[in-house]
Amino acid sequence: MFNSFTTNIIDGAGGVELTADKLFQAQAILRMLNVPAPYYGVFNPKAVFNLKKTLTQAGYNTASHALSDVGNEALANGYVGRVAGIDIFENANIAINANDDSGGAVFHPIALGLALKEDFKVETQRDASLRATEIVASITYGTGVIKENYGVLIVSDSAF
Repeated sequence: MFNSFTTNIIDGAGGVELTADKLFQAQAILRMLNVPAPYYGVFNPKAVFNLKKTLTQAGYNTASHALSDVGNEALANGYVGRVAGIDIFENANIAINANDDSGGAVFHPIALGLALKEDFKVETQRDASLRATEIVASITYGTGVIKENYGVLIVSDSAF
């Protein structure tokens, strides 16, 4: 659904890595549109790897070799946390195209919606011949974009 954020695209186009600069640009666009905080960013793990790589190399060209708090967090735990007021999450379900690019997004939670027609149901069925119990879960739901201008699509490189 991130592709529905077409009015506010930051297009990294072919081989441009995800950086803190891109996140600050997305935050600026959302603020210009008067989109209230909180903001969330969801990206492919390979795209976030490039962000982590940049954050953990910051400061190595200086005499003090000082990293930012975010860079230290990435080194210690492998988790970026928050950059530019945006909580960063990784999701391997975000597809990588033939050019090794993926489309993540920065958005307000109200941008996307989930409607449940019926609640989550779990049923069990005993299969004596297999000496097993089958567990079947089902749910009826729908998803959609509620406010397309409450999100920013960021296409970035997702190759190591």
